Amino acid sequence: MKKFAIAAKKFLVPVAVSAALYAASAPLSLSANAQAAATIKAPIYGVTLDDVSNINAIVTSLTKLPYKPTVRVVFDPGTTAAEYYPALVKLHTVAYVMGEIMDSYYFPTDINTYTARTKELVNGLNGTVDVWEIANEINGEWLRANPNGSNTTVNAQETAIGQMVAAAHSIVKAAGGKTAVTLYYNQDPKGNNCWEKTVDNWRTWPTTFLPSNVLQNTDYALFSYYPYQDCPGLTPNWTTDFAALEAMFPNAKVGFGEIGTSSINAPVSVQNNLITTYYPMVNTMKDPKFIGGVFWWNYAEQMVPYTKSYFTTLKNTIAPLKAPQ
Repeated sequence: MKKFAIAAKKFLVPVAVSAALYAASAPLSLSANAQAAATIKAPIYGVTLDDVSNINAIVTSLTKLPYKPTVRVVFDPGTTAAEYYPALVKLHTVAYVMGEIMDSYYFPTDINTYTARTKELVNGLNGTVDVWEIANEINGEWLRANPNGSNTTVNAQETAIGQMVAAAHSIVKAAGGKTAVTLYYNQDPKGNNCWEKTVDNWRTWPTTFLPSNVLQNTDYALFSYYPYQDCPGLTPNWTTDFAALEAMFPNAKVGFGEIGTSSINAPVSVQNNLITTYYPMVNTMKDPKFIGGVFWWNYAEQMVPYTKSYFTTLKNTIAPLKAPQ
């Protein structure tokens, strides 16, 4: 798969140093973690934050949306749960929260690193996260050390990735939490556009590399979809594709865990079209398990403050859609 400008899409703006983040979130205290994680109402109107340093403006913008949103927070490598905690407490007062343990671009190659990171975040952010994304774009070949390796090497590395996801799933479930698995939508029959190896196909990766307890007990099974330049020229049949996803994750709700463009400088018409096409699917999809989501990637950069034009597009798109229940 020739993932266009992945570094641009996945350049995570580092979270501010703890002093600045705590200052932005004052006067909240750690006693706030007594609040219980909520059950997310559907449909889900999601946005993604890869930077929470401007937390007050973010919270203000979220309150301007027509319905209570679900905010997907990307936890940067090299940070601590304590650095995020005050911001997440604030977010949780106005939104549901999905915690992305580690973005696919930074996924580790060893289980000890991923297990330790999962434990730290789940324990340190108790009560502020409603669902944990334990696997982000997990079938992307860029997660493994050798994207173009031999079949033996690739299978060994993908097996290790599956074991990391299983370990994270166990940690979250033991803490009473809910899990989400996000697959990179790369259904390319020609095999020359969206994957390096056929093993990366989203239709086969989960049942090949995830144990049955993860498949059976995942709460949300989601697609990451980047049709502009990253993985272009595909012709999804979402009814069929979500049915296939549900067959693999029979007890999960389904939707989009991430949609966007590799660059915030992509044509405005392209980005507006993605927003106005995929959020409204909650009104047209007949599948009772479909919860929407979308989780527009560049919310912090493009929709904060709420006076920006992309925020207006999002707000006006969501306003006539059905309310979460």
